[in-house]
Amino acid sequence: MVRIAVTAPRGAMDSLIIQEACKANGIQVTGCVGNPGGDYIGKDAGLVCGLGEPIGVAVRDSIEEVIDDCDIVVDFSRVELSMEILKSCLDHKKGFICGTTGFSEEQTAELLAAGESIPMMKAANTSYVVNVMRKLLGIAAEKLGDKCGIDVIDLHSSTKIDAPSGTALELAEEMIHHAPDKGEGDITFHSLRSGNTPSEHRVVFGCMGEKMEISHEAFDWRCYARGACDAVLYMGEKIKNSPDGGVGLYTMDDVIGI
Repeated sequence: MVRIAVTAPRGAMDSLIIQEACKANGIQVTGCVGNPGGDYIGKDAGLVCGLGEPIGVAVRDSIEEVIDDCDIVVDFSRVELSMEILKSCLDHKKGFICGTTGFSEEQTAELLAAGESIPMMKAANTSYVVNVMRKLLGIAAEKLGDKCGIDVIDLHSSTKIDAPSGTALELAEEMIHHAPDKGEGDITFHSLRSGNTPSEHRVVFGCMGEKMEISHEAFDWRCYARGACDAVLYMGEKIKNSPDGGVGLYTMDDVIGI
């Protein structure tokens, strides 16, 4: 049984992660952290997240109150809280799955460096389909990169702060890695924040006289929550069965096996 603490129980992602974790075999939610002063602090996380029934875990306002009882912290919240969680995980030698986006280059470097000390995963997108799409884009960029322009279009809800999205940036990184003549300035980003669109990413390879488009659309956030739970189970096995407690930097490629 992998024990997890989850942040932001009312968040679009974390609320679903709690719900899916409670349904999954092999995962136990042992802690939950909300915003200090929130009217739901002290209430049962199952009720706060919308599960509809109590799970016997009260929402706390500090990660320090719950971290000792978990193996992994799962966090899809905001940059400032995620950096606090990172410090606590390093101090207590706990695993960390971070799906928050919008970090600075320095913050990203800190997160990735944590993989030298704890089991660490930084994943802008935990959808199986998006990660397979990323691999397909690498192949396409390798074969077409010198023949076309590349545009990345991302659509998200009006509440999403960062633009381009973390997923859009990861897709671009994959293409730059494989394309023979493409750099950061050679890919054009277009971001739209509107309504309650969960997530949509389209990549257009514009060639002379033809174009190709590879796209992904999420109809709700639950696909990401299920992927995050699969990441929990994968890292939980590493923590349990590795001599060093699973220390290392993991990706969704490891979870999916691609």
